[in-house]
Amino acid sequence: MGRRVALAVAAVLVLVGGLGLLTALPAVQRAVSPHAEPTPLPLRLTGQRYDDLTVDLHPGRYAVWATRPTSSPDRDRCRVAGPDGRPVPVAEPGPVIKWTEVATDDTIWTWTATFAAPAAGGYRLTCRLDPDAPGQQYAVTREPDRRLALRLRLELWRGLLVAALPTGLVILGMTLTWRRRAD
Repeated sequence: MGRRVALAVAAVLVLVGGLGLLTALPAVQRAVSPHAEPTPLPLRLTGQRYDDLTVDLHPGRYAVWATRPTSSPDRDRCRVAGPDGRPVPVAEPGPVIKWTEVATDDTIWTWTATFAAPAAGGYRLTCRLDPDAPGQQYAVTREPDRRLALRLRLELWRGLLVAALPTGLVILGMTLTWRRRAD
C-alpha cells in the first residue's frame, strides 16, 4: 500500500473515530435529538401472557418494539387490529434500530415493526412470543422521527466508530515510521 493511500485511510479512520467520540458527548446527543429514547405507551394485557395486548392510540404512525427478538425487523411478529376489529397493515421499519431503556435497568428494545393508526381508539396487538426468549415483552411508541432514529443508530454503532480512531492512529504511525526509514 502506498504512503499516500495509507495516509488517506488513516485520516478517514481518525476522522470517523473522532466523530464516534463526539457522539458520546451529551451536548452532541441533544443536538442530534433532544429525546434520548422513545416513550412507551401504556399497554393492557388482554390474555394471560404478553402476546395479546391493547393500546389506546390517536391517529398517527407507531412503532412496535420487542425485547430479545430472535430476528428483526419482523413485520410478521405482531398482527394489529384497529378499533373496528379490521386488520391494520404492518411494515418493517427498515434498518435495525435498538434502544436501551434506562428507566428499566437497561432493557434493550429492538424496533421490529411499524404501523399507521388511521383513527383514534383501542388497537389490539397479537404478537408471537419466542420460546427461546423467556420473559419477552413488547412495547408500542410513536414512530421515532428521523433525528431520534439517527441518534439511536449512532448509539448502536458508536463502539465501532470509536474503534476506528486507534486503528487510524496505528496506520498513521506506521506510515510516518516507514517514511522516516525511507528518507
